[in-house]
Amino acid sequence: MDDGLHLLRAARRTVTGPAALLGDPVLRERTAGYLADLTRPYGLRIPDGLFDAPPGTLGQSYGEMAAELIPVVVPPDEPVDLLVLTFAVHDMLPGRATAAYLSHVCPGGPMSFALCDQGSAAAFTGLRIARGYGCRRALLVTVEQAVLPYDAVVPVPARHRAVAMLYGTGTGTGTGTGDGARVTALRQHAGVRADDVAALAAAEVRELTTGRGDAAVVLGADLAAAWPGPGGDAVTTGPQRQPSTGVWWALLDRLAADAARPRPVVAADYEPGLGYLSVVALEPVSRSEPVGERGAHERAQPLVRLRGADGDPDPGAG
Repeated sequence: MDDGLHLLRAARRTVTGPAALLGDPVLRERTAGYLADLTRPYGLRIPDGLFDAPPGTLGQSYGEMAAELIPVVVPPDEPVDLLVLTFAVHDMLPGRATAAYLSHVCPGGPMSFALCDQGSAAAFTGLRIARGYGCRRALLVTVEQAVLPYDAVVPVPARHRAVAMLYGTGTGTGTGTGDGARVTALRQHAGVRADDVAALAAAEVRELTTGRGDAAVVLGADLAAAWPGPGGDAVTTGPQRQPSTGVWWALLDRLAADAARPRPVVAADYEPGLGYLSVVALEPVSRSEPVGERGAHERAQPLVRLRGADGDPDPGAG
């Protein structure tokens, strides 16, 4: 019986190299003009000679970042019905229809769209929409880059990072990975004041873990700063200054650490600028498989050290 979406497979990557598209001088010139037109009404200025710098310092293409992860989590014989791309900070090619491009390179040519302007809540919203869409498989990709070509009012992310998560129904998915971790609840609260978020988050976690003393908690960095609940080994905190990927990066750490003895997990994050509190609960059915950057032939192998497998140049920094 279909009992909703399950997290079946996931991959993540820290990107350190240049975006290939920004190596094209014609595209760089067009992009510089486009960015200047977009920012001018807001009193922001794109520096002269922005794209004269080496490509590796210019930022990223979310299309490239996501496209590298898609074949890791979606084999050709597992077509996807829905693809959702989420981000808080735009990439260096904001004029590109990135979600449409990703539909083209994703098995199944799925319905696709992007979600932004929700900060850290965007990926939770994407998952909520996927749950209501009635699809067999949904691919959720959250991305962020660490540079902007103008002065921003908030700190930019610390690193270029991407996380891709394949969700599917519990039966007949054809993944060969078991039934994964079932999404049992997803709740979002708007207009939550900073003074109120700690109590509301603790109440949500308490309700979703009632009767499950072995449950783990994963918190985004902004919510962890206000967390009033118990700590210890049961709580995993996402890295600082990774608003889009941080809580999901930490969730994959938690799932990998608990692979031998899976347990329920509640992941939550708070978007302070917009007042959004988002909470998702997952219940292991058999085994979910966060696969890092392994090839298709390695997919059945259990992942023991996710962080060591994702190409992160500085594992100790989270």
